[in-house]
Amino acid sequence: MSGRSIGVACAAAAGVAVLAGVLAVGGALLAPDEESDGGGWIREPAGAEVPARAGGDPSRDTVAAELAAAATAAGLTPGAASPAEEGELADCIADWIGDGPADDGRLAALESALEERGWQVTGRQGEPAAAVSLTSGSWRLRFTNGGLVDTLSLVATRSGRTCDEAFRRARETRGPLG
Repeated sequence: MSGRSIGVACAAAAGVAVLAGVLAVGGALLAPDEESDGGGWIREPAGAEVPARAGGDPSRDTVAAELAAAATAAGLTPGAASPAEEGELADCIADWIGDGPADDGRLAALESALEERGWQVTGRQGEPAAAVSLTSGSWRLRFTNGGLVDTLSLVATRSGRTCDEAFRRARETRGPLG
């Protein structure tokens, strides 16, 4: 499986750990992409290619600011921040964690706010916890609502040779306690 097929879902893990070949970073679980493997994901729109982002590929700081701005525009309250990733993954992950799960109206507002900022919905999953996958440039964003930690989590990962290799090395080298 290529590094480009890295997916993101919310997990109860804190810090960094590798369990069963899956990398957990700051509470986010980085695993093989469930969208391409089925897993209850519905691609949207079917077969559509995501266009290149106008103005080039955004930096990690730009993506983090977009996530925070979209969450604020949707009326969401931030929760406890995940520990910042360090080392070679620092430029490959951006996240925003909410204070508890969001209602359907705020989720719709969040999705609209992200689309206004250039993100395109690429997939949806209803169970076990509602999740939406979006893409912008080389960034893939997955937000989940509820689930094991009963919160709203937005986690974006960057694809491309440098980050794909960094994710691969992290999966291979980090022990069970990170």
